Amino acid sequence: MAVLRHNVNVMDSDGVILASGDGDRIGGVHEGALLAAQQQRVVEIGSEETGALRGVQPGVNVPIRSRGELIGVIGITGDPAEVRVLGDLIRVTAELMVDQAHAAEQQHWRRHEREEFVAQAATGAVERRDLAPWAASLGIDLDVARLSVVVVPTGTGEGMGGLGELHRSLAGIRGVLVGRTSPRELVLFSTAHRAERLPISVSEPLSDRRETIRYAVGRAFSGELAFERGYLTALDVLAVGRLIREDTSAYTFDDLPLLALLSGLRQDWRAELVAEPWHRLEASDPTGELRATFQAYVRHRASPTATANALHVHRNTVRYRLGRIGEITGLQLDRLPHVMWLYLGPVVATGGDIGG
Repeated sequence: MAVLRHNVNVMDSDGVILASGDGDRIGGVHEGALLAAQQQRVVEIGSEETGALRGVQPGVNVPIRSRGELIGVIGITGDPAEVRVLGDLIRVTAELMVDQAHAAEQQHWRRHEREEFVAQAATGAVERRDLAPWAASLGIDLDVARLSVVVVPTGTGEGMGGLGELHRSLAGIRGVLVGRTSPRELVLFSTAHRAERLPISVSEPLSDRRETIRYAVGRAFSGELAFERGYLTALDVLAVGRLIREDTSAYTFDDLPLLALLSGLRQDWRAELVAEPWHRLEASDPTGELRATFQAYVRHRASPTATANALHVHRNTVRYRLGRIGEITGLQLDRLPHVMWLYLGPVVATGGDIGG
């Protein structure tokens, strides 16, 4: 209206005025617009016709369409001889605005649907027979291998911190599929097959003012089970990364392949057999001193001297503690298979913690 210098009315296909420069007319029926909608043609109303039609003033009423269907009428108030030339201009403008809004809505819906697919496929919530058709409808090629990443905030608060911002920034990147598996967990799949080519930095974890973002990179898979398997490997990497207390907030499958795979066996009954020595050690080590010593012992390649230096204790103290661990667990820590047995205990034990 600021450009045209005339009042403009917007009516639906029933002639009801939805919007107008004259607020008193909103909600009334414009019979000229109703006639334009029913006959799908431009209806001009001169001063002599205003008495014959209800709710009208002199002007031009132009039907507007979207995707081939009539959706309403635009009316321009004024002498038809003056405003007639503006009819096509305002019709094209209105139709472009409607089509643009529809395209934005469709894009938003498609992105939301793709995110829902990613979340459900990753968590195994989609029936196998429905997976491929749903992916195809969204333009997702299951034959393309994608690298999986799980992202979580380290804090315990309800605020999303940098996770929400990261979600929004990743959603528009080509070659990236992203979804929310929980309010505080983000999963993404990228066609980049190497961690250093991911759209997030593995070497420099994202953080904001409140909390650090922790993430784990799984394996790249293709096929119908690619999302589920990728998600599970990333979860296992995250669990192991937290467990071994590495001084970092980013973990990759390539750095922890064996531990990550074994971590996935936590629900198997055989895992509990592996964890038995560790559970015995936990029960007899309320302060965590023995577990911290064992952790240092493993980190320093089973060297009592290096372990003693790291813990700032005498070497004989380390030997005594290792002896105590052996007595409690029934293992001989000068034998590599026994060291590995104890080391894998917390990896496969549900809720295990290697301490330190």
